[in-house]
Amino acid sequence: MKPIMSFQKLIILSVISMVSTLQLSAQEEDIISGSAPLLPVEGYVILSNGETLYGEVSWALKYVENNPVKIYFYAKNGEKFSYNANEIVGFGNRIDMWREGNPVPISLEMEHYVSLPSYKKGVPVFMKRFIDGMITVYQNRSSWVTHSVFDGIEKTRIDGSKFSFSFDDGLSIGPTFNKNYHEIYKKIGFSSYYVSKNGGQLVKVKKDNYKVLFKTLFGDCPAIGQEIERNPDLMKFKYFTIVAEVYNQVCQVEAGR
Repeated sequence: MKPIMSFQKLIILSVISMVSTLQLSAQEEDIISGSAPLLPVEGYVILSNGETLYGEVSWALKYVENNPVKIYFYAKNGEKFSYNANEIVGFGNRIDMWREGNPVPISLEMEHYVSLPSYKKGVPVFMKRFIDGMITVYQNRSSWVTHSVFDGIEKTRIDGSKFSFSFDDGLSIGPTFNKNYHEIYKKIGFSSYYVSKNGGQLVKVKKDNYKVLFKTLFGDCPAIGQEIERNPDLMKFKYFTIVAEVYNQVCQVEAGR
């Protein structure tokens, strides 16, 4: 019975991964961020010496705490390599999506993964980096719920003193930073995130502890306080990733300060 169960499990994982890669007839905003490509897709790896190699990437479907721990890299000359999370700095992959009735694929944004110790066991894994900066936010792949938990955000318009957010315009911060709505929306719908401030230890941020951690994360930046005064709803957990983006762009805070 055990070999049969193992085979069935492998088939299920393969189907899930291929569907995640192809996304037939899916809407872009419905794609779960961090989907596993079973077939090779456009990507890159960052070696331990800092060198970046471009080619194609697929996952080995090995996980620790639901984070991938091994990938395959296909170089442009046809060579295939396998890398564990303790062997490289990180990797990236870009997944294509097909809309129903349209044979032309839509290439989504590159997803970036970093080699880090897992939150519970401390085992090297690849975590998807949602936001990079003084506050770095990583995906908790086990915490995806549904976007319905965050009802209303697609109808929200926020006009801050240093940023704006809406469905039509996406997130704009200052004169140069802009992310479209879909890039922001794919980071929402998770019940928790792993967060590091100024390169420090990972902290699990969720709705239950968000109010307590808010000051630790953002309290050293007066500009965030001004944004909260202007839009008190920004204190809600569903806007965490937006506030983190604003913090990284607006707040000039030295590491360890």
